Amino acid sequence: MAQIPYADTNNSLSVEVHLKNAADVFLVDSINFQHYKAGRKFKYYGGHYTRTPVNISVEGAGRWYLIVHGGQYKYRFY
Repeated sequence: MAQIPYADTNNSLSVEVHLKNAADVFLVDSINFQHYKAGRKFKYYGGHYTRTPVNISVEGAGRWYLIVHGGQYKYRFY
């Protein structure tokens, strides 16, 4: 599995993703990342996007993972 980008936060987190093609973009917490890796259903913020940039914001402390299915992308957490 390719390296999955992640960020740690104490409160809130936002990510901006620039897509080369339409893609599924998911931001998940640690528990749901484990579900994703195990092939089980998982809860996420995001969805399927055909326009760029994609901006997703979440509330909650912990580690958040960025999963992108569908090609090349650039991202930044803030």
